[in-house]
Amino acid sequence: MAKNDLKIKDLLKVIETKEDALGIKPRASWKTNGIFICPNGNSTNVNTIGTIEKCLDVVAIILREHSFKIEAAEQLGVSCDSIAAYRGFSFEDWVHDFKLRASMITWDMEKKKLNILDKKLKDLRSEDAKTEDAISSIMKDLEK
Repeated sequence: MAKNDLKIKDLLKVIETKEDALGIKPRASWKTNGIFICPNGNSTNVNTIGTIEKCLDVVAIILREHSFKIEAAEQLGVSCDSIAAYRGFSFEDWVHDFKLRASMITWDMEKKKLNILDKKLKDLRSEDAKTEDAISSIMKDLEK
């Protein structure tokens, strides 16, 4: 086996360790109906958000609405209990859903990065290393 094959083998182990640490993709267990309607009437489906930036934008709107309602309640001298919800769900539930979606997006990005690195490293191996891996795989299949 070539010198670089040993380095590649070590790096593949690092990738495998990172994949194990990454675990399984977070599951969607929404606390809201998943459709956030902004004050301007535009709606955002939690399931279809594809970027962390979009999650940040929507949560910023949620936080702004929440703080505005708290300020309004103080100005009007009314209880804050009456402002605990937005479109039928608590602010905490909305934040939970967007936080969960952000974790799903982050997981997808990390998994994609690891897959790309894995493929690049496997493509760099020498023919001897590829042959050795193929033989090992065949031996494992025969042992079953």
